[in-house]
Amino acid sequence: MSNRPELLAHKFHPLGDGGRIRYALFEPEKAHGTVLIAPGRREFIEKKYAELGPALLKRNCRLIFFEWRGQGLSDRFLTGKLHQRDHITDFGTHLNDLTSFYDKVIHPRQTGPLLVFGHSMGSHLLLRWLVECQIKAAAAIIIAPMLALAALPVHAAARAMSWTAVHLGHNTDYAPGQHDYNDRDRAFDKNPLSHDLERYTIIEKYFDAHPEMTVGGVTWGWLDAALKSMNRTYQRHYFERLTLPILALTGSGDHVTPPTELDRYLRRLPNAHNFIIPGARHDLMNEADIYQIEAWKHIDRFLDKVMNA
Repeated sequence: MSNRPELLAHKFHPLGDGGRIRYALFEPEKAHGTVLIAPGRREFIEKKYAELGPALLKRNCRLIFFEWRGQGLSDRFLTGKLHQRDHITDFGTHLNDLTSFYDKVIHPRQTGPLLVFGHSMGSHLLLRWLVECQIKAAAAIIIAPMLALAALPVHAAARAMSWTAVHLGHNTDYAPGQHDYNDRDRAFDKNPLSHDLERYTIIEKYFDAHPEMTVGGVTWGWLDAALKSMNRTYQRHYFERLTLPILALTGSGDHVTPPTELDRYLRRLPNAHNFIIPGARHDLMNEADIYQIEAWKHIDRFLDKVMNA
């Protein structure tokens, strides 16, 4: 990759409240299905496309990439000096944005079955979208889904703290330990995302070349919204309504969304197949080759099954 990576060709989808989300479309020579890729927190189209895009195009999938509001070049909820702060007050806004995008962009361009492919926060939001908005997808692949960030007592304590902070007027303040993107975020040593240096640094290369894309840490408002959204999925019989085939992949070395905590929720999905990739960290599709090879074995078996059904 060059010292100044260029942006991919893209468009913007206007939303009902005046906001916009950025998206990009990619066509194989012959499409056998359509894949919607939902990024995780801080991610943007170019990062997700770099390896995942060509790999899925080779598998004859029409691809639709997009950026959630608050990241990439989609509109932000905070501007000016607060531009980097990852902030939202209700994840329902993301679901509304995605439904609008589906109605106007995804569904009209769909070829063959629709498969949704998410990472971390994107996986969490896709699951909620499929359950609550009753989207007719053929299958889902969820990588390191953001269903639990810690054990239940820690989750409950964090929820109480974030609720209190928001109601005391700290909604747009950074949560503890959060900050604008800096050298600590760039440090490869002991990072929780990937064992691969080149893949790990793709974010900083784009942030350096295109500062307007930079995303820092999360606000109290974001944390409160995320925990509230996770609590929603913990409701009795919530996931049991989702009967489409689901492939869930996590790394045994994932400390962001620990597989030991995810298991209790993934087991509630009636048609899910959950596999743990030994040694892999959180950003599985940006991991070292040894982990990606193992992940793609599961993905290819899954695609062969659901795309040719």
